[in-house]
Amino acid sequence: MTDRYALLATAYTSFWRGVDWVFPPECAGCGAEGYQICPDCLQGIHYTSRESCVYCGRKLKARGICPRCLQNPPAYAGVRCVAGFEGVIRQVVINLKYHADLGLSLAAAELMARLVQEEAWRPEMVVPVPLSVNRRRKRGYNQAAVLAFPLSLYLKLPMRTQALARLRDTRSQVGLNSQERQDNVRGAFKADPRLVRGKEILLVDDVFTTGATLRAAAEALRSAGCAKVQVVTLAKALNSQ
Repeated sequence: MTDRYALLATAYTSFWRGVDWVFPPECAGCGAEGYQICPDCLQGIHYTSRESCVYCGRKLKARGICPRCLQNPPAYAGVRCVAGFEGVIRQVVINLKYHADLGLSLAAAELMARLVQEEAWRPEMVVPVPLSVNRRRKRGYNQAAVLAFPLSLYLKLPMRTQALARLRDTRSQVGLNSQERQDNVRGAFKADPRLVRGKEILLVDDVFTTGATLRAAAEALRSAGCAKVQVVTLAKALNSQ
């Protein structure tokens, strides 16, 4: 199985290196030619601290649970986000989400993989948060799945897009407050018990804002019988610190 993932990772990396050779990339942060994210911009990333709430990432004096999450804990067991939604990470998210710059997924997924390994989580599969059918059709892809696939290769785990489905279209979460976000996505997901029952799952999305979408997705997975859900995202909204 390990050899299979090694071969897939090599093939995937080689494909994007070939694309980069034909169409040289420019750093998402500063425009330096030849990099998806250049060394200077990588060094300038303000990585989130592990001294934070295990459920929402809010900064604390020590790793623990903030009062808000203590009152209303989510269905997932923990969350880590690479960095705040600023600088080069902000631009990576925008380029992935709105400009189909899918080659950025390799560099982004490597950063996410380091967090999972740092936490010593032991997931058995990687599951991206799904888009609705209509939104996926309009965009042409799901940015969470674009991140989740190379992440699964780095972690040598299967990615299961069929494990979680979005049942209905929801309003864009942009501009909604925390309660409106929760109401908007309540009951929006359904998981397949045949794929998730008894499994530990790594749930993947691009941005953690209020956590409403991730809470709803994790609730669906736990309702279908999965053993544990842990969450990793590339960015964390600055107003949710």
